[in-house]
Amino acid sequence: MLMVHLTLTQTPRAAGTESEAALLQDSIWANAGPQHALEHARVRPARYGIDVVLFLRADGEPDACAKADSLLTQVLRAPALGGYRLALAP
Repeated sequence: MLMVHLTLTQTPRAAGTESEAALLQDSIWANAGPQHALEHARVRPARYGIDVVLFLRADGEPDACAKADSLLTQVLRAPALGGYRLALAP
């Protein structure tokens, strides 16, 4: 199992809220399929957006990042989260 840390930001830069984080957490689980191999998700509001940590079954870091990107791209298509964009954390 590998961990992938992602940050979701919005324009203009603003702090994420507890309700947005909860909505995102629910959306992640609702959209996760076998192809994503999601084991655990941690979603928290941050100073400039929302921090997401996903734990995925993967063959290596590139595979884990691809699965995380696929899942979050799918989740962010929801209109309620339309103001956010995905940026891999350094």
